[in-house]
Amino acid sequence: MIIAVTGANGLIGRELVPFLKNLGHQVLIITSSHSSNFAKNVFSYSDFLDNKISYKVDLFIHLASINSKLTAKQIKDEIHITETVLSGLPLLNCKNLIFFSTSKVYGDNSLDLNCFKESSPLSPICYYGQAKRMCEDLIRKKSLNGDLNALIFRMPPVLNKSEASNIGKLINLSKTGIPIISIAQGNFNQRSFISLNNIRVVIKSILANPKVFQTNETYNLSDDRAISLNELLSISGGKKIYSLPAFLGKFLLYVPFVNRILVKLFGNFVLDNSKLKSEMGVKLKSTAQLLKIENQ
Repeated sequence: MIIAVTGANGLIGRELVPFLKNLGHQVLIITSSHSSNFAKNVFSYSDFLDNKISYKVDLFIHLASINSKLTAKQIKDEIHITETVLSGLPLLNCKNLIFFSTSKVYGDNSLDLNCFKESSPLSPICYYGQAKRMCEDLIRKKSLNGDLNALIFRMPPVLNKSEASNIGKLINLSKTGIPIISIAQGNFNQRSFISLNNIRVVIKSILANPKVFQTNETYNLSDDRAISLNELLSISGGKKIYSLPAFLGKFLLYVPFVNRILVKLFGNFVLDNSKLKSEMGVKLKSTAQLLKIENQ
């Protein structure tokens, strides 16, 4: 199978491209970057739109994004990337698309415990969530016209050790000898993540059954169970997390200048992935299982 990928230099793309190649597929990279980690079959967006790619592509995986911290002015730029992909697909004789969206189309972390299904109302708050919702609408409109077979995956944050995220910083801190002080709410909050292992499982399942594209479905793609922040840090660092009393944590959560940071860390955001597991028949591991395997 010939597979084209955007966003190959991103966190997911760097793992997914070698995985696809190891499965025996030919991978084409579409990139706006002047440099790429992949020397062979690398093309610019200009090559793409100018019909300079002489391949008939079986599947297009659209991962590219400006970043997850979009400003209001960048929404149009984010949407333009997807518009470019959609306009260029016919030039590659490709009708099958996988689009990686975000769980932020449902909203952001909350002190309330909500579990989002694919049928839940879409209420994006951040600009990134708003842009991805608009991209989903463009893709869905084209698929309804019969011009495209598309699968849309709404994903929570990728679980990784990057210092660019607050979770990543805490995970790295948990691996040091420094005692981790948390709040009691971290024992009970519930957060969904997606691990690269489970992304690979789902992609492999799709490639083994290409007829799934004809469903034009949207799925929540997340690890098999949500996890509390304190459990995540405890497993990652292999040591106990010391929690401040619940009343103190509750007080801190309502202090205006720290509320936003604490809600990001200790708020709840759970994705229901039962539709994906049922319709695709995939078996996904939980975040806790994968962390324990990684630490072995």
